[in-house]
Amino acid sequence: MKPPSNQTTPCASTMPKSSRHIRFPGKTRPNPSTELDAFACLRESLPKRVHRLANRRARTACVFVFIILISSLWCYSADVVFIRSAGTTSSEQRELELATQFYGVNLNVVTAGDNTAGSALREVQRKGTLAVAIEANALALVNREALLRALHREPHGSVPLLVLGVTSEAGPSALSIWSGGAAVGVQHLENQPGLRYVVGHVAGITQQLTDLEIPFPGNDTFYFALAGDQKAQEVLAVRNDHQDVPVFIEAELGQQKIFLLCKTHPAGDNVLEGNANNVQTAFAELAPVMMFIKYGVGERGWHALHHYANLTIDDPWLREPYGDLSYQGLLKEMEKHDFHTTIAFIPWNYDRSEAQTIALFRSHPERFSICIHGNDHDHKEFESLERKPLNTQIGDLKQSLARMEKFQALTGIRYDSVFVFPHSIGTESILEELKTYNFLATVNSSNVPMDRSQPSAPLFALRPVTLSFGGFPSISRYTAGMKDPNDFLGINDFLDNPLFFYTHHDFFASGIGAFDGMADAVNRIEPDTRWRNVGDIVKHLYLMRLRDDSNYDVLAFSNSVELENTSERDLDFEVTRPELGSSTVASVSVDGRDYPFELRGGGLSLRVPVRAGGTRSVVIQCKNDLDLASINPAHDSVRVDLLRMVSDYRDITLSKYQAGRAITDYYYKHGVTPLLAIAFGSTLILFGLGGAWSLWIIMKKKNPVGGSTDVLTKDRVARAAGRG
Repeated sequence: MKPPSNQTTPCASTMPKSSRHIRFPGKTRPNPSTELDAFACLRESLPKRVHRLANRRARTACVFVFIILISSLWCYSADVVFIRSAGTTSSEQRELELATQFYGVNLNVVTAGDNTAGSALREVQRKGTLAVAIEANALALVNREALLRALHREPHGSVPLLVLGVTSEAGPSALSIWSGGAAVGVQHLENQPGLRYVVGHVAGITQQLTDLEIPFPGNDTFYFALAGDQKAQEVLAVRNDHQDVPVFIEAELGQQKIFLLCKTHPAGDNVLEGNANNVQTAFAELAPVMMFIKYGVGERGWHALHHYANLTIDDPWLREPYGDLSYQGLLKEMEKHDFHTTIAFIPWNYDRSEAQTIALFRSHPERFSICIHGNDHDHKEFESLERKPLNTQIGDLKQSLARMEKFQALTGIRYDSVFVFPHSIGTESILEELKTYNFLATVNSSNVPMDRSQPSAPLFALRPVTLSFGGFPSISRYTAGMKDPNDFLGINDFLDNPLFFYTHHDFFASGIGAFDGMADAVNRIEPDTRWRNVGDIVKHLYLMRLRDDSNYDVLAFSNSVELENTSERDLDFEVTRPELGSSTVASVSVDGRDYPFELRGGGLSLRVPVRAGGTRSVVIQCKNDLDLASINPAHDSVRVDLLRMVSDYRDITLSKYQAGRAITDYYYKHGVTPLLAIAFGSTLILFGLGGAWSLWIIMKKKNPVGGSTDVLTKDRVARAAGRG
């Protein structure tokens, strides 16, 4: 299908201190029923209310456990063998544990010693072994020639080898022998703040990271002294103000490809146990090992089929222009720079769209789309449950769907049931309700609900999507105006993460081409990026990995999945959607027809055959009480009507003037309440109308022609525009 990538699973395994041959989760060809039933037992041991308000932290941990378990399900045997010396667990082993968990393969740990050489070589020789790593301090315990023979595969070459944790204790002679003469020594770079990784250009391993700079997680590192004959390729170097020093290199021993990695945490610190607050920081901690594992496991590890991106603009309704946003102008930029824009549409505006803008959207669905942005958007609409009861918020969700159905009927423009919260993400309880009412996902600046903390799992920050809260896909998005985005873009593309950008109409105050540079950067770093609407991206938000029987496992995040078979042969897809219990699922269909499925341990599984080059659509429906016909979509609140009128005046009229933009900046900077916004905005509108009327009277007195039909027509148009 396609080379590797992707996700899953924080929650490291704990390795027994004494064992010469330890296998991590999934190594023993588990029975799917046994593992899922074990997970069911774990869930039963928790309080019955674990799914609701009482014990969500335990439930979040269960999500991680479940994903680890399904990483090893089905017909699957893919291993990375790690040869280590006796003693305590090293930071290098911990990094390998996390990287193999992320890519869904098994880490098979072998402790080297006089009596274990044979078992180590047998593990390396196994058909399921995809890559081998060995600690530098275990090299003396391994017969080099025997290991190289064990790595050899016919007729496909050899399994890649990584020597990691190299320090100055490695003698020049041994280092030269294991690197094929490429490295002749190791030195120490100490007390150097502000270090950065510099990624080289090495085929197959650097990929979208090529030529990027990434923050280095520390102030000192060991590095290689290389021979002058350019036998080594530099995968990663560390840069300070004076020099670049190689820390991760590729060399060759005859026909064997070997990678060598210096110890990058000489002080023994392990920042991996802390919370990384962004993908760059989290990836920097694991970068060399992640690159090697992805290279070694290929399609046998979790990966996405395509790369996706989207720009979402919050708030506008369909009028031309909307403040600083011209749809006609934006279309030209999208066609020139190849990107797609979704309007996060406020359902309250369902009956206000202009015919010309409707026609533009309908004629260009490849460039324009619609998703759902709150309901009334009356400030932070989905508050804490103490400030706004859950039943009231559920009512808003239902009305948002009724209004969007009405919008679709009036305009002929389909919408994606992807929910963008006004201002910021709501509570975990409302995410559970989004799942109940069959929304596809929620996309916001944070994927962690307002009443929850980010999980401490080290891998959490490496993925923008999580099912940890309510079992519903919550996805992070990023500001369209970020500065120096290259490292951010490259890392996410390398990890196969979708890129969701967002902004507001005023982003285009400097010109309608304000997003062109970002779009160009995305398309340059990953030329195969598919710019799509948010619904299409969510339906393709799943991970795949090649099985022993040449079919594919699929880990789905959404309840709606578009399975693609891009190969030239028929395939079976073993699909699992975690966090769906028997009390939740109403039906499962494939291509519109009811389809058999299994429910075990809180997850849903089904096997879907897909013909070569074909696509099949899987839809899971949850049970709910939604009755759209009984819901009134009409504007039913004077307060909300006034607030929306003030918001339109702010965006459409005030944005034309510098003073108006200053007022808007003050509004956002100081968190003006809805009531104050209504009062202040209404005063401005009345003042503006009064001033315009006075000016018209003066001009009429000075110029009798002012009463002509043409002038009156223009005045009516101007006043209509002012009302929005």
